Amino acid sequence: MLGHTKTHHIKQKKNNALIQLNYNGAFYLVPEQVLQPYKQPACSSIDTVSAKDVFAKLDREHTRSGALLKGLRCRENMTQVQFAKKIDITQANLSSMEHGRRAIGRDVAKRIQSVFKVDYRYFLE
Repeated sequence: MLGHTKTHHIKQKKNNALIQLNYNGAFYLVPEQVLQPYKQPACSSIDTVSAKDVFAKLDREHTRSGALLKGLRCRENMTQVQFAKKIDITQANLSSMEHGRRAIGRDVAKRIQSVFKVDYRYFLE
C-alpha cells in the first residue's frame, strides 16, 4: 500500500533563504522571496536593481515602523510568537504592528530597546 504523497500544508518546509544585498556600502539580509521578482538570468545585461524597486511592495504593505519591526524580528531569526514573548505582547498585536494596523507605542518601543539594544525612537511614528 502506498503512503501519503502530499505533505501536510503546515509541515511543508518554507524557503527561508537570505540574500545579502549591498546598498550604499551597507549590507542587508533580505529574504529570497522578496527579491525573486527581480531575479535576472546570469547572461542579463542588467547588473543591479534599485533597492527602492525591491522594497516598494514592502513600503505599500507596511508602515515604516512596521517594516523596521519586522526587519528586526527577521534579523534576530525569530518567529512572531518568540518575538512577542520577548517583549511581552501577544502575537496578534505584533502582527498588527508589523502590518501597520496598530501603532507600536512608546512602552512597547522601550521594551524593544531594552531587549534588542536598538533606539526606541525608530519605532515611533
